[in-house]
Amino acid sequence: MKFPEPKLRKARIEIVPMIDTIFFLLVFFMFSTMSMVKMQGLGLNIPRDNASATAATTTPPRLTLTVAPDGRYYLNAHTLAPADMPAALQREIAAHPNAAVVVNVAPTQKTQTLISVMDIVSETLTRAGSAAPIVVATEPVKLGSKAPTPEAKHGKR
Repeated sequence: MKFPEPKLRKARIEIVPMIDTIFFLLVFFMFSTMSMVKMQGLGLNIPRDNASATAATTTPPRLTLTVAPDGRYYLNAHTLAPADMPAALQREIAAHPNAAVVVNVAPTQKTQTLISVMDIVSETLTRAGSAAPIVVATEPVKLGSKAPTPEAKHGKR
């Protein structure tokens, strides 16, 4: 008895399982790489627009620390040497323990200047031993004022 020979079929390489495997490996390596990176950042409290009128009257005093476009430092409109900043800031915080420090850096300054100033402020402690609250000015603050004017805030000049 003679058995019929099966018809020979060409071998095929299925590419769909290979693509699935490659995508699985890609996702695995992406997630494992993201878990290896040490993320560092600063915590920011972003102001909200829905603040009540009573909150505006009870705001804590502010100490404005300004870095001008020419690189000069000011603390509440008084010229300050960068080396004297920690001591002067400590005196002001001791005089006003509930004060928030408004950091106002000119847009022409480097970001590292902002970070350095924020580091100095965060190292300055209040009487209670905590760091003073830091507020980053998003609009230029005039040297003689404590906060942006309402006209500047809404873009009217």
